[in-house]
Amino acid sequence: MFYKNVNQFRDDNGYEIDGAWYPRVTSILSIKAKPALYRYYAGHDSFESAEAAKNKSAEEGTLVHEVIEKLFAGEKPPIPDSVKPVVAGFEYFQKEHEIIPHQIESKIFSKEHGYAGTIDVLAEVDGKLGVLDIKTSQAIYRDYGLQTAAYVQALQEAESMPQLTRWILRLDQSRACLNACGARLREKGGNTKIKENWKNGSRNCPHAWGDVTGDIEFKELGGYDHDIKAFLAAKTLWEWENAEWISKIA
Repeated sequence: MFYKNVNQFRDDNGYEIDGAWYPRVTSILSIKAKPALYRYYAGHDSFESAEAAKNKSAEEGTLVHEVIEKLFAGEKPPIPDSVKPVVAGFEYFQKEHEIIPHQIESKIFSKEHGYAGTIDVLAEVDGKLGVLDIKTSQAIYRDYGLQTAAYVQALQEAESMPQLTRWILRLDQSRACLNACGARLREKGGNTKIKENWKNGSRNCPHAWGDVTGDIEFKELGGYDHDIKAFLAAKTLWEWENAEWISKIA
């Protein structure tokens, strides 16, 4: 990544908290290879078209985040037509679980390890307290464990904080094939992708797509000790990669 000056590096990669600069969790994790992202770029005609689609997808994901976080807060925001199916799925999820939010879109930091981040929600879900991270991806990726472990570590540095768990709430929307072959059509970022059901032989189906419906996946993550070690290792590598810029931060 090219930076014009140290101020741009600071702004792009961290937060100023109580007079000290802390690198962001998401910036730190950018050091890790992402094979799925490489395949995504390889599937486009050009780097420019891939970037445009990725940016549009990010905008759509941000919109979902903003609406869902307001619903968590008990607000009643206007629901854009483009996200009504996924919001309907979330509202069903809310009815199925007892959820008590404690913090929403809250900035946190680890003094012990020197990093910061913004959590989506700290909540009690069915009687357990933990970090609930909202994703709008097409799957729950292993990398999410590193991000959420970093958040849990930072929060649990407070003596009053009890033991926390971690969840991923994946919110998406797609169209199911009306022929019941199990295939789904996903439209995001201006791209259309069919997820076939190999067991049902859906590739041989003359698909007919139904209405867009919400796809909700809720998963509690285990393996915290392994994940936090991996995150801190990534932080060491990120600091090595950016040592010249970091040395210029007063």
